[in-house]
Amino acid sequence: MQHKIVRAFIQSLAHREQVEAGATTPSAGETAEIRYPSAMEWPWPRQFTYTREFFSQASSTECLQVIRSLIATTEEHVINFFSAELDAEVPHFEAAGYVEAWRSRLLGHDLDRRWNQPDVTGTEIHEVASSADMVRYASLPGISNPGLARDASIHNFFATSSGEVLAKGQLVYCSGSVAYVSDMFTKPEHRNKGLCADVLAAIESKALSLGATHTCLAPGQEVEAFGLYEKYGYVAAGVRSVLIPKG
Repeated sequence: MQHKIVRAFIQSLAHREQVEAGATTPSAGETAEIRYPSAMEWPWPRQFTYTREFFSQASSTECLQVIRSLIATTEEHVINFFSAELDAEVPHFEAAGYVEAWRSRLLGHDLDRRWNQPDVTGTEIHEVASSADMVRYASLPGISNPGLARDASIHNFFATSSGEVLAKGQLVYCSGSVAYVSDMFTKPEHRNKGLCADVLAAIESKALSLGATHTCLAPGQEVEAFGLYEKYGYVAAGVRSVLIPKG
């Protein structure tokens, strides 16, 4: 199942960037690429701009072969490499001129394992169904930038209280058994009140209705440090090493 979860994450992320950002998403075997139409900024351990990002759960040798066939060694890019043996695989990238920026976990959840879902008094959960809804969804910051784009595989939700948008989240489900949860955000002054759980419950119910049996998400480092999603039944489903050229 872990292999399926990682593959679904890569497929879903690529699809969202294709729809929302106009990216192109070629792939070769177990290695996929997102080519962004506009330059992205990379912050650490050195700053640079890039338009090409790779995602792979092939072996390090296969991954490097694919990347070398597609890109000039001097062109800035980012690699997200998934493996259960990172300590053994990462040195191959380092020998090839890369440095590891960080590692992070991909989390998965079996939707048959339900958790106690709160009912936040006075809060309503909405699924985006119109351009006006999309404007309200996009009023909160996040990693998704949907604009007014609508796509049958992307489902956006937001929570309101007294008309104010307080929290949001996104579901991407392309096919198969795994759906991707993304863009979860709650206004800082309304956190620790169950809003995240309410939005997540709506997203998981939607995923079940579409035929998914599992969900996955990739929490940011700060969120992961608090173990937020573990209390909702999410467990490690993969680990990735994020690598960049030494420059």
